[in-house]
Amino acid sequence: LFIAKDCRYLWELIRVGGHSSKAVLITGCDSGFGRELALRCISEGFTVFAGCLTEKCLSPKLHTVSLDVTSDESVQKAELYVKKNLTDGLQLWGIVNNAGVFSCYGPDDWTSVNDYIRAADVNTFGIVRVTHAFRKYVKRSEGRIVSVTSVNGRLSTPGAGPYVVSKFGAEAYMDALRQEYYGAGVKVSILEPGIFRTPLIDEEAMLRRVEDVWSRVDDETKEEYGEDYKDYFAKMWNELFITKSSTKIHYVVDNYLHALTARYPRDRSVFEVSIRQVVAAPRRDTAARA
Repeated sequence: LFIAKDCRYLWELIRVGGHSSKAVLITGCDSGFGRELALRCISEGFTVFAGCLTEKCLSPKLHTVSLDVTSDESVQKAELYVKKNLTDGLQLWGIVNNAGVFSCYGPDDWTSVNDYIRAADVNTFGIVRVTHAFRKYVKRSEGRIVSVTSVNGRLSTPGAGPYVVSKFGAEAYMDALRQEYYGAGVKVSILEPGIFRTPLIDEEAMLRRVEDVWSRVDDETKEEYGEDYKDYFAKMWNELFITKSSTKIHYVVDNYLHALTARYPRDRSVFEVSIRQVVAAPRRDTAARA
């Protein structure tokens, strides 16, 4: 068993070369994982197309691209920009679907269908849109398609229904894609991180999300749950995220880079996950005793 693990470890150390002739498209580069990955890819010699909402260019090898993964028009414009800049033998080697949202906290009783649609539009269909627009380039280069999902793409967490459903969908899509592209030279990888301290996990933003969904709940449901439970729910979620989140963002970036540069990348990478991070929503009777 140990010999097999050692062999696998050594196998995964083998890297592809020719980074200077390879480009990578990364979505969600305004902050967090995406921004750090863009900088790391540049240091590795890649040309980077950074999908974000800003115009600032940090390096001659970094092309900032206005990219809204929920908009067909925006994705099409980004595809035309990338195509125009694939010159002098430069090939698009990797698609990194990093953009994601966690816009709603609360029991399903508090949510609407639109909450599920908004989450899926970024976390699931955003991946599909971007992949469909750029897959032909990656097929030509026999490159990589990499998506970040979540441990919640396999383990459901009560109180986060829209997010969890969207991540399950993303996992299913990537698993199907990996099997369809098997033997075609394109490697498809999934990253399943635990909770990391990024702008997505901001205490004030998280409280606003709870208040936002609560403000849209009808009076009957508010009476059923009560303000005390709403406040307790927000408090417990914040305590979970603040105390259990990791600040080691480089773990995510390292795994992204492995998926892009290893000759034999892992199909799935799971890291920084604790069972304490996958919790049940606070019960109303517990809130009453708190």
